[in-house]
Amino acid sequence: MTRTELYEQEIRAELAHLKAELDSLQVEAEQKKLEQESKLDDYLTTLTEKSEAVGKKLDNLKDSSSDAVDEIRAGLTEAWERLAIAKNAAKAKFH
Repeated sequence: MTRTELYEQEIRAELAHLKAELDSLQVEAEQKKLEQESKLDDYLTTLTEKSEAVGKKLDNLKDSSSDAVDEIRAGLTEAWERLAIAKNAAKAKFH
């Protein structure tokens, strides 16, 4: 075998090794992408639940007597704050 053929064989082996590493990295990237999508789905579910809770408390405010307004307003404020915290956490994580 000539020196050129040996060199070509060596480079082909290195390229094959590099391709295997790239394939492995591609699989890892896809897995991380799926994990991130799953986490995003979890955040969106949480935000939806918290948003619905705020809506329910707002409905209670509309339907309540004037004596209960302060109590419901406090619960609404708390629910709104939890929603804002969850939204900011999701934005920070995925933005």
